[in-house]
Amino acid sequence: MLSRTRRTRVVAVVVIAALAGGTLLGALATFAGGSTVEVPQDGPWTVIAGGDLTSTDCADDPAVQQSYLSSTDPASGGGLMLTTDATPADVERVVACLAESIDPGRITVVPTSALLQDQGA
Repeated sequence: MLSRTRRTRVVAVVVIAALAGGTLLGALATFAGGSTVEVPQDGPWTVIAGGDLTSTDCADDPAVQQSYLSSTDPASGGGLMLTTDATPADVERVVACLAESIDPGRITVVPTSALLQDQGA
C-alpha cells in the first residue's frame, strides 16, 4: 500500500495530466454542442476542471476531500477529489458549483480509483 504522501503525489500528477486531456475533450464537447457532464456510475469520484478555479468556493463543499490547482498563475485548472462516501447528488452539486464559473464542457468527472490505477498504484 502506498504511503499517504506518495498517494497524494500520484493523484496530483494524474489530475494535472488529466487536465490537459480534459481541456481538449471539453473543447471538443463544446464544439460538438455538448453541455452536460457525465458522472460515472461508481465512485468515489474526482471532478477535473479546466479554467480558473480560484474564483470559486467549490472546494469548501463538505463532499470535497482534497483540492488541487495547476501551478500557473492564474490557475488554468484543477481537481476536486470527493470523499469516499460522496453520493451522486454530491457530485452533481460540486459540478453545478463549478459550472457557475466554468464552461461545463471543461468539467470532467472520473472515478478516483481509475486515476490511481492509471499510475500503477
